[in-house]
Amino acid sequence: MAPDQFKRYVIKQYSQLEYLHGGIGYVDAERILINEGFEKIEFPRHDSFTPVAKLDRLRYLMRQSLSIKRDSIVIFLFPVYSKAVKVLIRQLVKKGVRCICFLADINGIKDGDEKGLAEEISFLKLFQYFIVHNAGMKAWLNSKVPGNVAEEINFFDFLAQPLTTLRPFSNEIVFAGNLAKSPFLGKLHLLKDTPLLFNVYGPGGPSALTDQENVSWHGSFHPYQLPSKLHGSFGLLWDDACIDKPCGHYGAYMPYISHHKLSLYILSRLPLIVPAIAGSAPLVKKYGIGFAINSLYEIPQKIKSLTEAEFIQMQENMKSLADEISQGERLKGAITRLLPQIR
Repeated sequence: MAPDQFKRYVIKQYSQLEYLHGGIGYVDAERILINEGFEKIEFPRHDSFTPVAKLDRLRYLMRQSLSIKRDSIVIFLFPVYSKAVKVLIRQLVKKGVRCICFLADINGIKDGDEKGLAEEISFLKLFQYFIVHNAGMKAWLNSKVPGNVAEEINFFDFLAQPLTTLRPFSNEIVFAGNLAKSPFLGKLHLLKDTPLLFNVYGPGGPSALTDQENVSWHGSFHPYQLPSKLHGSFGLLWDDACIDKPCGHYGAYMPYISHHKLSLYILSRLPLIVPAIAGSAPLVKKYGIGFAINSLYEIPQKIKSLTEAEFIQMQENMKSLADEISQGERLKGAITRLLPQIR
């Protein structure tokens, strides 16, 4: 049977959750797949751990493992936290069902957890077909799971309305996301002798955040509202504690991922400032939508070297990408390219 004749399923794990940061990309991915005709597999009573709820999930697991035919395609997002979902996936693989792993995050690298990473790699070795962030993640996967077949999304889809107006050229920098994993924000006062001003959005910021004259914290908004709420001229991608270079576990993770905030900034028409080591840096250069840095101290000179015409062109270059991202075309394209390769 040809892959386009296989029955298609998506395991729904994230769509029922509320996010105020990049996790919304997981929600959107599942929404896109369901809208594309993938039948959802959704374990009941996911938020209850009573004996009755656990029994309901066990019954559902048994029904699904029996009813899903061998000539089926099942896609799921990784990481997988639910034990019941993990058991179902293992049973489907054993049965010969073609499973597609959307490698949305690799916690072992992100958290610097070697034991956890070894467990993740052991699980990933069960699969042949993958969707990955970018070329950096694809290279990492090839080194751990030889012989896999993978397609890249490069940018996460984000089902929000893109901004349609051009931004003014200024020294105001936007940083948005889960602020708890960005302690460098508490050190932005070290850049006080530069003309930069930072507008910060999101929950969980360091206590020193609002004590800095060059920083304004604007609180949290629902992710789908953010493109029209962000005030500034450039969108900053940076993580962890250092401002002079990428560092820490999050810095080590950068070469392998495309952060969801990239898509937020593209929809917001904010030209991107990304670390030169980031897996997204080649994409930013390819599409002409920003510039790369090795240190936050480099930002003022980089901005000074831009003309207003170049700044406007970066925003114009974002338009077609924003349209794709806001309509789910990045994931749809990866699926379209991957399906003919499934045997």
